[in-house]
Amino acid sequence: MKNLISELICTRISHDIIGNIGAVANASELLEEGDLDFLDDIKSILRTSSFNLTARMKFFRLAFGLDNNNLDDLNMVKSTCESYLASLGNSDYPIKLEAEWENIKQRKTAMVAIMVMADLFVRGGIIKLNEINGNLRVEINREHKISSDKWQNLQKMMSGDVEYVTANTAPLALLLEKCGLQNLSLTSDAEKYYLTVSEI
Repeated sequence: MKNLISELICTRISHDIIGNIGAVANASELLEEGDLDFLDDIKSILRTSSFNLTARMKFFRLAFGLDNNNLDDLNMVKSTCESYLASLGNSDYPIKLEAEWENIKQRKTAMVAIMVMADLFVRGGIIKLNEINGNLRVEINREHKISSDKWQNLQKMMSGDVEYVTANTAPLALLLEKCGLQNLSLTSDAEKYYLTVSEI
């Protein structure tokens, strides 16, 4: 199972960066053609794509790479997560994070949990992250629109349906492998959606 999860994570990372790499390649081609009519568009493409690539690769390195001292740097972890979420949203529908990072001990686990919940948004919103009595909790208020299909897919995966273990759900699969089903829950009530990791 560990090998499968590694393959799925690699696939997911590749998927999340390939679009911006393609955009940079297309902008480079336009520059080579020398048509200055598109110069402003080229600058915009390069600026946006380079930000997205940098933000996502920094996040993936911290969340999925070997442990390093950067995880002890509160400001580094916080800014990395904020930039990653900014790369997913846009100026009209941003994805923002409200977190009490000072209380978060298992920061890699928190980052992967943030990724799981960020995948659910349709038009931006706010993710709240807290650690309460040793339990890590990530939540989304129901006022924000999420994909009901994606939420259901995560629920089916939690119930043991291996059909839903895909590159899209790889972050949750990693949490299950790391924390165990008994320490992980996906729940909702009239107000919020929750991902909770206990005994971390």
